[in-house]
Amino acid sequence: MRQQHIITTDDDPAIRKVLELILMKADYQVTKCTNGDELLESLLENSEKIDLIILDIKMPGKSGLEVLPIIHRNYPSIPIIMMTAFSDLETGMHSIREGAADFLSKPVRKAELLDCVKRVLAKAQEERAKSNAFNINTTYQKDLEFKLDEAYSTIMKTAMATIEALSETIEQKDVYTKGHCSRVRTLALKIAEFLPLSSEEMIILEGGSLLHDIGKIGISEQILNKKELLTKEEYATIKLHPEAGVKIVEYIDLFKPYLPIIRNHHERFDGKGYPDGLKGKEIPLLVRIVTIADSFDAMTSTRPYREALPKEFATEELKISSGTQFDPRLVDIFIDNEIYDH
Repeated sequence: MRQQHIITTDDDPAIRKVLELILMKADYQVTKCTNGDELLESLLENSEKIDLIILDIKMPGKSGLEVLPIIHRNYPSIPIIMMTAFSDLETGMHSIREGAADFLSKPVRKAELLDCVKRVLAKAQEERAKSNAFNINTTYQKDLEFKLDEAYSTIMKTAMATIEALSETIEQKDVYTKGHCSRVRTLALKIAEFLPLSSEEMIILEGGSLLHDIGKIGISEQILNKKELLTKEEYATIKLHPEAGVKIVEYIDLFKPYLPIIRNHHERFDGKGYPDGLKGKEIPLLVRIVTIADSFDAMTSTRPYREALPKEFATEELKISSGTQFDPRLVDIFIDNEIYDH
């Protein structure tokens, strides 16, 4: 076991010798310094091997009180015992307030010295053990957080790949909307760039955009790909796809944040949409974003019953329906920032 190393600093050679003899007999390694500058130089070379400093308060050159804050600042793990004249106890108390571990009054008695040294070293060792335990725990926590972040990232990548696959399934069924969900995602995310959304909301917006038409999986291809205008019955069937979409994904916990977009992307700002007749800000913001992106892409894409409309025409339709079908603030963002060109 390594001897504990103590530096004594005093300008009085007799006191240095007494301290050295008492401490060495108690099996401590001792280094003697005559003043503060010598002590600081010694610390500069061997601070990692020093366990305790005994420092006289009154010395020529730098006093102990001047050296104390320097050591406490640069070597905070090394405890310091200050020595002061018996008649100057207030100075000793002041040194403790400045960071000393304890103080001794001169003349120093052997038993008192060894008891103080033993107590201060034990406390310092306990503090180091706590610090080491804290550092180990902090390292463990950081490692655990890193692994959790990696696991979460993997889960989210898997979830997004699953969403992409489901989106592709929808588009394979409805050949005339090939790429629709992907384009809706792009437009929705472009709108979101001009809004104060959190990263979590952006993830929900992306996933919800890709899954908004998932309910069409349950609708006949004859209806989805019909070239003539739909009958009332067929249109009523189409209008069921938001609720059908909810039934498909509601049991998947990871997809639950997407449910409002899936269910309500056909709501209108004036309350005349479906399936719930939500109005204005009753419709969640992410849903209102997807509604604009979905409608714009639907207008500018070829459908079984018509050719794609020019972007200029579609943007005019958004303006006309601003405040009735669409959130007017989002329409302004879409048009003012020329998102339709992306």
